[in-house]
This record gives sequence, structure tokens and C-alpha cells, in this order.
Amino acid sequence: MKQDKTIEIRWHGRGGQGAVTSAELTALAAIHEGKFAQAFPSFGPERRGAPVLAFNRISSGNPIRVRSGVTKPDIVVVLDPGLVTLINVTDGLKPGGALIVNSTKSVEELQQEFTGDWKLGVVDATSIARELLKVNIVNTTMLGALIKVTGAIKLESLEEPLKERFGARARSNFEACMKAYNSIVISEITTSGPKKEKSFKTEKALSWKDLKVGCIVTEAGNTKQFRTGDWKSQHPVWDDAKCIKCGICSLFCPEGCVSQDKDGKFRGNMYYCKGCGICSHECWPQAISMVEGVE
Repeated sequence: MKQDKTIEIRWHGRGGQGAVTSAELTALAAIHEGKFAQAFPSFGPERRGAPVLAFNRISSGNPIRVRSGVTKPDIVVVLDPGLVTLINVTDGLKPGGALIVNSTKSVEELQQEFTGDWKLGVVDATSIARELLKVNIVNTTMLGALIKVTGAIKLESLEEPLKERFGARARSNFEACMKAYNSIVISEITTSGPKKEKSFKTEKALSWKDLKVGCIVTEAGNTKQFRTGDWKSQHPVWDDAKCIKCGICSLFCPEGCVSQDKDGKFRGNMYYCKGCGICSHECWPQAISMVEGVE
């Protein structure tokens, strides 16, 4: 038997950002190199914007027999910067590992938020994706960051999986990957002293294990109690000068969180808005624009 060198990766993202696809492409690239690899997600009935997990294991030695989720990763990749304050993304991250974050913050700023002896890689993958892919989906962009920081797979090994997955759009996805590879900033986190305690504003719905068979949760404790607005990375802003009060935004909102105020102006309830951007896309007077951040 060859000496087993298994790398475990945990991806943190939101529904619709492509974390699962990232894991799949990573595994395919590793297999292309003659390695053993697996990729699988971990999520339930989450919709677009909900936090999701995906995992990779890559072995250069032996077949991978473990099928459980990755709890002690060598590498953590964070696709959405908002998750850093909501979830303990570094939970179980091994000393000497790597944390890779999509963020507009600098390495120095993010170093203040974590304690550990890992590599820290920071790249503004969102801006790269919008520039080259014209969408706010950062999965292929973050693959370039992963490769630069860790060398878990080779850059050229991604070309074939990207072609199979994206067809004619493979070239632009590879360009986004390359730009992240060349622009990511890498530093070492070697904070000494006592570990800083960090609180997370988590809100969890009832587990299916806590529900009775066949029940429908319609009272206090259902999803309307929870701040799904924290799932978004962008929020809509209405331009009252352009708005003709047609109500199209309210009609197309999948969450039903857009309504008229007492003055007849349409507004979104940011407590529930997931930042999907459908209202902005459907607004033909172009009175709605999507703005970075959680309002």
C-alpha cells in the first residue's frame, strides 16, 4: 500500500453560490491527476441563500473509505463573507491548515477576527465573478484561490472538468479562476496567547428530529420566526423617482417580503429578504438596484 496522504476540505457557502459544484470540480480535477477523491454536500431543505456545507477528501495513496462529513478539515473555504460572523467556519480546522475567504477586507483586518496557526488567504472573488462571469456566483473563482494557497490540485487539471460542466462558458470560468489565483493575498496566522472567544448570532429552525411525524409547523417556532435576511450578501434599494408603483417587485418576490408602505411606496422587509435580486431583475423601470451588504 502507498502511504496515504488524505487532504480534507470543507466548503462554506450559501444556497445558489455553487459550493457543491466547487467540491465536485475539485474532486474531478484530483481524479484527473490520478488521485482518489470524493465530494458530497450536507444540507436539508434549504433554499437559495441558506448556509450550506460541501466536503472533499483527496488521497494520493489509498482509496477513501470514510463517508462521514469533514469535522477536522485541513482546508476551509468560505464563499460568502457574511458567514464569518454567523458560523464558526474555523471549527475543527487543523493547525498548519489553511483558511481561504472571499472578502473585500484585507488580510490584516481578517486576522483580527481569528486565532490559530493557519495560512490565511483573502480574495475579492465576488468582484472577479461580476467582472468576468457577470454573475454573483464565486465557486469557480474560489477554486483558483484554493489552488494558490494549498496546491491541493493543479490549475491545469481544472480545464477538462470546467469544459464538461460549463461548455462554452468554461473559458470565462477558467479566467475567473486564474484571476483569483494571481490576486489572492496570503498570510500566516500565528496568534499566540489565549484563544479569543467569538460569539455567533445563530438562529436555527427546529430539527426534523424534534418534529412529530406528519406535522406541519404553523405556530411560533416556524421559519417566519427566524431572520432569513441574514442569509443575503446583497439587498435591494428602491429609487422612488423611478418607481411607478406597479407592484411587479411584490408580485415576483419569492419570499413575499415586498409590500407597500402607508405612502404607497414599495419596500422589502429586510428581516426576511434573502437578496436573490429577482425584484431588481423584474423591475422594468429599473427602480431597484442591488447593493452590497446586509441592511
